[in-house]
Amino acid sequence: MQNELNNKVVLEVFDKIRNHGEPYEDGHMLEGIIASSDFDGYSVLLSGSGVTLQLNFHQSYKFDYESEKLKAQFMDKIDYIHRNYNNRSVSSE
Repeated sequence: MQNELNNKVVLEVFDKIRNHGEPYEDGHMLEGIIASSDFDGYSVLLSGSGVTLQLNFHQSYKFDYESEKLKAQFMDKIDYIHRNYNNRSVSSE
């Protein structure tokens, strides 16, 4: 199976959501995508648009979605955040 996910992009988007997003429950939300992690940081989670993506420490990942359409919309939002937000923190000095 070909790797359909660029783990580096997912981690960059996770960081951008945490830096630019609003606090939301156990994480941050930006453009409808919620970024959170487990208590030890071993796994990061991105969720929204009816999709959850879990990326683990050893670069393995798991998608949970009900339709390919929802997954495509989710990946479009991930791509949008990746292209339109920089890596610098809003509160950096």
